[in-house]
Amino acid sequence: MDDANRPAAHCPACGAEYRAGFDVCADDGTPLVPGPRPEAAPPPAADEMPPAPGPPRNWQPVARFVREEEARLLVGRLEAEGIEARLFPEDAGTYYGKDITALLGRPWEVLVPEERIAEAALVIQAIGDE
Repeated sequence: MDDANRPAAHCPACGAEYRAGFDVCADDGTPLVPGPRPEAAPPPAADEMPPAPGPPRNWQPVARFVREEEARLLVGRLEAEGIEARLFPEDAGTYYGKDITALLGRPWEVLVPEERIAEAALVIQAIGDE
């Protein structure tokens, strides 16, 4: 690459590179940082990867729902009975950095600690009897 086209600065927000004479990013208005864009970090080794998406290991599903609202109602009821509960997937935005739309084909699961499954089952049965 000849010197005239060598990057003199880069945008720290989007990574765009600029020749000499530019002070702000034309795309997002961010002040430029001297020098070329840093090299991307290599991907983490397999033993450094975050855990795969899925329920926490010591939590077990006690109910599955198509509608998120119904699953959240059961979580609230279990917690009102003193049983810690979680919803899986955990939030409606991202899960372990992945867009939730990738998970929408699966049901919402209500999870409880495995040692509380029997108590949760009694609460669920009582709800059905109401």
